Amino acid sequence: MWTLSGFSDEIARDLEEQCALVPELGMTHLESVAPAAPNLEYVQIKDAQLATGEVVAAGRGDGEVVETIRALRQEGYDGFFSLEPHLSQTHSLGGFSGPDLFTEAWQAFTDLLKAEDLPYP
Repeated sequence: MWTLSGFSDEIARDLEEQCALVPELGMTHLESVAPAAPNLEYVQIKDAQLATGEVVAAGRGDGEVVETIRALRQEGYDGFFSLEPHLSQTHSLGGFSGPDLFTEAWQAFTDLLKAEDLPYP
């Protein structure tokens, strides 16, 4: 699932229209990476279990996080990733991590980056 924050309204509308066509064109999520990559400034990382909706650490859900990172790299993506670290239940103000869950979310994502040999600060 693509997050379109960080774009002008015009680009976001265009990308939303393109993303809406993905299932109609018979494309998978990963097949949509190549056409979207040149327009991406950053990618928000969040993963979840499809069956339950439970938010989980990056790479532990059904969001194809590792595959997406690989596909973006193959397309020459040189933007940055923004980690959505909220692993506990959401409430009216949004998700929550706390120190332990933030560390778990950060560690899972940086482990993925290391495994893919992608540098990070």
